Amino acid sequence: MSGNFEGGCFCGEVRYKITGEAVLQLMCFCRDCLSITGTDGYAGLMVKSEDFHLVQGKPKTHDKTSKQGRTVTRHFCGTCGSNLWGVTSFELTSVPAGSLDDPNKFHPSKKVFTHGAPDWARIPEGLEEM
Repeated sequence: MSGNFEGGCFCGEVRYKITGEAVLQLMCFCRDCLSITGTDGYAGLMVKSEDFHLVQGKPKTHDKTSKQGRTVTRHFCGTCGSNLWGVTSFELTSVPAGSLDDPNKFHPSKKVFTHGAPDWARIPEGLEEM
């Protein structure tokens, strides 16, 4: 995925733009991702935080520390509740593929934490396990 992709929340109040390449595109099945999505996994891309730009709106935030001790600051729309992005301690921003204006730009190549996936999870074949 290369630069100048845009996305935002369900109601349109919060908008963002990505101006660089994705560092990683993946499917995650960790417990935190299951909880934040409310389904069997997270389809997301990681971009350098410097390439992620808030264009419109003022999202709400929530800090969550994982079992591994890493904190992610989650950003979501205070009006419609859409999960929009998370800023990691690695200077990477995690963006859910479904929030992109064109989610077909998402092409995952990796999967992670599949051992934590529920029995009913739809785990894609052909993705490299991290």
